[in-house]
Amino acid sequence: MSDAGKSKRGELLHNAVVFQLKLMVDGLRDLVLLPISLIATLVGLLRGGDEPEREFLQVIHVGRQSEQWINLFGNHEVSEDDHAAASIDSLFSKVEDTVRQQYKSGGISERVQSEIENVLKIAQEKALQKHRHEQADK
Repeated sequence: MSDAGKSKRGELLHNAVVFQLKLMVDGLRDLVLLPISLIATLVGLLRGGDEPEREFLQVIHVGRQSEQWINLFGNHEVSEDDHAAASIDSLFSKVEDTVRQQYKSGGISERVQSEIENVLKIAQEKALQKHRHEQADK
């Protein structure tokens, strides 16, 4: 088999794995947003007033932001931010680069695991900071 054929198969496998991971993240997001949106709706209905939809619209806003971050079907422009947590694509790219470097240098080590955990921790912290900032703005 030619190198081009292997390369195309490798690219297909890579794209399929990334897509499956994005589907899992998207599904998890949906599982989280489902009860939160119902609670936001109930709060708005019970509270009433001039803006009963306020909490629900906040949930919609978070959903749109997470949709852009996940970028499941590649419809959103990938952030040029060098930060690993700028998008899920940036996060995957950083993890993939780290694993490749370690593989080339003699295999995957504890250091790789530590770096991957660090990138995931940074992503989680950035998401929490963004959420706190949004809450403070309201």
